[in-house]
Amino acid sequence: ENDAVVDTSHDSAQFQSRRTRAEEEAVVSNLVLLALIHRKRSQDNNPNNNIADDTVLDKILNRIGDTLNEKWFGNHEFTDAPTQSPATGARKIVNGDASIVAVLPSRDQMQSLYADSEIPLSADTLIVPGSFNPPHSGHVALANAAVSALRRLRQIELRPIWGGGDSSDGDTTPLNNYSRYSSLASFSSTSSSNVLQNMWSTVDRREEDQNAPTVLFEMSVTNADKPPIDPAEVERRINLFLKLPESEMPKDWGVLLTNAPLFSKKASVLNSVIKDEATLGTRKMTFVIGTDTMVRIINPKYYDNSKENMIAALIEMQQKGVHFIVGGRLEQRQDDGPKTFVSGEEEINELPQHVQQMFTLLGEDDFRVDISSTELRKEMDYEAKLNL
Repeated sequence: ENDAVVDTSHDSAQFQSRRTRAEEEAVVSNLVLLALIHRKRSQDNNPNNNIADDTVLDKILNRIGDTLNEKWFGNHEFTDAPTQSPATGARKIVNGDASIVAVLPSRDQMQSLYADSEIPLSADTLIVPGSFNPPHSGHVALANAAVSALRRLRQIELRPIWGGGDSSDGDTTPLNNYSRYSSLASFSSTSSSNVLQNMWSTVDRREEDQNAPTVLFEMSVTNADKPPIDPAEVERRINLFLKLPESEMPKDWGVLLTNAPLFSKKASVLNSVIKDEATLGTRKMTFVIGTDTMVRIINPKYYDNSKENMIAALIEMQQKGVHFIVGGRLEQRQDDGPKTFVSGEEEINELPQHVQQMFTLLGEDDFRVDISSTELRKEMDYEAKLNL
């Protein structure tokens, strides 16, 4: 485990003669070696032994204009970073010392490691908001379904790049109906296209794990009309994530604590820490939500009963790179009649088409988990009473 995140930057003229892939891999390998040297030096309590640095640096900074910047997280005296509990991160939010705190699984426990601008958050990340009281398999299943959906969206957006289609062909179907594109068989059947399809499928399978989108479960510690959640309660809920089966968790996941109960504020807070890097399309962050939450987001009732205000608020979020992936549910009925799956398609179809494109709706085959946090809390309370 390394204490340092090392970043290299180049003079603008340097990009006129880029390194080859082998040369770049050599640079990365030497950066890792340098970090390991620093790690070993910290363990030997000898921060002044810089003999090995010059040799490694000569191999890294081998182009005119190359520079090396090192940022050390935690204690700058070459010691392990102090452990901070989720409650510590929650108190930063409650006390107004931070707007967002990243809590990550580390050494079999959840630790508050970064806050605000320290958070190394990349674009095109999946954000799963919730109160997580408790976190359960439904949250994880929805997150994993969103990972698959985001991969499909990326493939759709890459079609014009590798010959699968032309964005100028007049097809203006919103991406929320992405399932019609989910099969590569929908593309041209020419031999060259088939070769590209097979190549893309092979690459996608091989790099599926390496390129898995980051999933961050987001919990707002503050509320719009209630007191903040007690930091001890925040920690209790977050620690429950570690009790979920590790094999079912997304490959790259963590928890975000924020002071943003409303989606408009969530977008602003996240926008302030997401790296401004190139992404496919205009998407910068994707919120993963349920149908009920989606219905509230597009309900004019929450915008002074004005549809125009609602549309304007959505467009403002869209301009910040916000996208939504929506998981459906079975309708709630009082009788014993058959229940239909509610995807939110009818509500989305009432929006202007350019706003519809903010939403990707998961079909019943993509996601359906009949589980309730309320019922789980009742079961947990019952089991606690049995153990008294």
